Amino acid sequence: MIAVVEDEAIVLVGYQMLFESWGYDVIAASSADEALDQLRHRQQAPDVIVADYRLKNGRTGVDAIRSIQAEFNAAIPGILVTGDTGADRLREAAASGLPILHKPVNGNQLHDLIERALATARQ
Repeated sequence: MIAVVEDEAIVLVGYQMLFESWGYDVIAASSADEALDQLRHRQQAPDVIVADYRLKNGRTGVDAIRSIQAEFNAAIPGILVTGDTGADRLREAAASGLPILHKPVNGNQLHDLIERALATARQ
């Protein structure tokens, strides 16, 4: 299962539709808290987390990924997506050590990153 955290509703729906078309089960949420609520309801950790870097209320995708990992006490692979071009923001995102994709996202690159993250998680 993929957990997607994206605060722009139309982009979130787009991710959900894309991932489902690739055959993945998806939890789509506009915040880390919403994702955690859905995951707790399912009583299941995601296999990978895809999060937008800049979320509402000063939160980041790194925060979202770390919150979900902490909830399940697991090193769940995460992928950041960003439209930011500011050097400071990009340095902050890079400092997380998470793979980063820049908007507009290339579907093939995203699919490849997800597959690699899933392969790593299965090891």
